Amino acid sequence: MRLNSIFSAALVISILTSCTAWKGQWKAKSRGPSSEIISTDVLNYSQTIIDKVATREFNSLNCSAELDQYKLFYDSLLKKLSTEDMKSQGLDILEKNFQARLAIHSSLEVLPTECKSKIKSLYLSMRLAEDFVGVHLYSDAQISADKIKYKEQPVPIYEADKYHPYYVGVGIDSKEKFQFKNGDIMITKGISFVSSTISELASPKSVYSHIVFVHVHEKTGIVSTIESYVGQGVSLFTIDDALKNENARIVVLRPKDSLLAAKAANYMYEKVQKLKEGKKVIPYDYNLDFNDNSRLSCEEVAYDSFKVMSEGKMIIPEIESEILLDDAKFLKRIGVKKGAMMVPTDMETDSRFSLVLDWTDYRVIRDSWRKDALLGEMFRWIQDYDYRIYENATSVAAKIIWSTRYIPGLWTMMSKISGIPADFTKDVPSITISTMASLKTIGSILLEEVTRADNESFKTKGRWLTKNELSEALDRFRQSNPKNLRKVFREKK
Repeated sequence: MRLNSIFSAALVISILTSCTAWKGQWKAKSRGPSSEIISTDVLNYSQTIIDKVATREFNSLNCSAELDQYKLFYDSLLKKLSTEDMKSQGLDILEKNFQARLAIHSSLEVLPTECKSKIKSLYLSMRLAEDFVGVHLYSDAQISADKIKYKEQPVPIYEADKYHPYYVGVGIDSKEKFQFKNGDIMITKGISFVSSTISELASPKSVYSHIVFVHVHEKTGIVSTIESYVGQGVSLFTIDDALKNENARIVVLRPKDSLLAAKAANYMYEKVQKLKEGKKVIPYDYNLDFNDNSRLSCEEVAYDSFKVMSEGKMIIPEIESEILLDDAKFLKRIGVKKGAMMVPTDMETDSRFSLVLDWTDYRVIRDSWRKDALLGEMFRWIQDYDYRIYENATSVAAKIIWSTRYIPGLWTMMSKISGIPADFTKDVPSITISTMASLKTIGSILLEEVTRADNESFKTKGRWLTKNELSEALDRFRQSNPKNLRKVFREKK
């Protein structure tokens, strides 16, 4: 669909009336006295964005300045929106905010590159505002992801009544069980230090860490996912397993070219299935070399599929993020280089995909935020203060233990001791194992501190810390020169 049809008022109105929360259409609630002014401002502001898209007041000529204003507004919400407003008007705010994001998404196809890049940053601000409202609205007990037995949980999206409402886009019936289509892409947010490394490292930062490629069998209708993981390579999973993974967030994007999408998904599914029958796998790509499809990372699974089946005509994403960190040694440790790089969030602003579903698990949002904040601060300290990761007993032991992986009997025992999965593929570089161990050591120290500060804020003020406040708490901890942290993470000597 091109310019005229995308921006027709009729289509935009259709989008706005079709996108719903799982529990029904958005309904404005009666407003109270002056305490409701801020929440009303939020609703009105989101509606203004929707109206500007519908009337083309938001367009390719003014989008840059408009997006700057939108971002400033949403950045201010976390400090200005009262706890009472979030509790009383939270549902309305979440729904209207989603509609505003959906409206902006409908304009992607005609916007210049500069504006698409700014939309990534705006989406982050809007997401953080939604998360902040959601955790105060629902008042879920904030728990660590490692306390949840995910495989025993209800299936997100499918068992909708077991979770808070999710949101769907145009043409999706919110009252019916969601139906995946062949070639759908899910972008998700895991809840681990590695996941936060992915979401915090690139610029702009994001709330995603993984890409899942969906396959729907043409004859049986069985839904599977094609995913690549460190230490595992490319594998096939049931849709239930994929949805019940450790996800704080799941977004489903649907390719507008459904025929190409189906071909791409079939191509990769059949390739992986054939290798599986021969007890082989496509290894994980630790070098993130998009020109070599003999090894694939999670992003490369979808990238390679669309590239091959379109004969190079559809390269995803339209716009890559950037790695700005200067420390080449650290970047080498985590397998990336400074410069442009595809990360999961890039798919959210690819105009060739429609936003069809948006789900959040508010129970673990604080855990996710804390880990994001501490990884973000770690990268800032590396960049601004020349911090370095120093080997410690855990990281050294991890490398030594990993060196036994080719000795079957010994490796089985050492795997149990170390916690490294026994079925990890043997091609995982030792530096990856060491870095993961170091991140866990440093992350655990910082997580304890930021969790304490966050819980203290909620206990004394009834309000969780904002993302900036989490970062400030971490930096105060750094400035106190804690001995346990400085043993493993400090300035370069």
